[in-house]
Parts: sequence; C-alpha cells; structure tokens
Amino acid sequence: MQAVVDVALRRSDALARSDWDAVAAQLHPCFVYVNANCNRLDRAAYLEFLSAGLVRWNAQTLRDVAVTATGAVAVLTATVVDEVEHQGESARWEFVTTQTYVLESGAWLYLACHTAVPVV
Repeated sequence: MQAVVDVALRRSDALARSDWDAVAAQLHPCFVYVNANCNRLDRAAYLEFLSAGLVRWNAQTLRDVAVTATGAVAVLTATVVDEVEHQGESARWEFVTTQTYVLESGAWLYLACHTAVPVV
C-alpha cells in the first residue's frame, strides 16, 4: 500500500522542514499519539508539542516498513530513526512504531500512532 507509505514519508519530510501546517493537514480530527514515555497526546497537544521547538527534527527515516490494509483502514509498522536537536545537543533516536490510517474522501489520514523503544 504505497499510498500510505507516501503519506508517512511526506510527514517525515514535513518534520524535517518544521512545516507544521503540512503535518496538521495529514492528521485525522480524532488523532491520538502515545509516545515511548507513555504520554497520550490528542491532535492539538501533538501539534503543540511539535511546534514548541523542544525537539528540532533534522531528518526522520523509516526502515522495515510494512503496511496491512483492509477496506478504508491501514496499519503501518516500521522502525523510525529521528535525527534531532534536543536541549542543545544532537541526538539519534530509534523507535518502533505502529501507525493507523483511515481513508476519507480519497485521502489517507493519520488517525493514531504508538511508538516504543525497541528491546534488544
């Protein structure tokens, strides 16, 4: 399901460009995010976190991407690699992610996400 992968890659690009309007355009109105620290953010809180500048994305890449879809629902799983500036330091963060997308009015919208630190 390349269309869903393309949405995820456009969001990665928008993060690196700090283009919060582009990110917002991809989010479903009921979007929810559970991060690796178990914090739950709704759409407004997620966009506020991104735009606050506590973390600045230089790049985000996805590895081991797989998509499972049925009807108007798709689930993307991947390894996310974030290259960021955080508290004045460069950092490389790696997470596993499960992202849910829904097809509405011909567009795949990002409905939900969970990230976790991989166990090695």
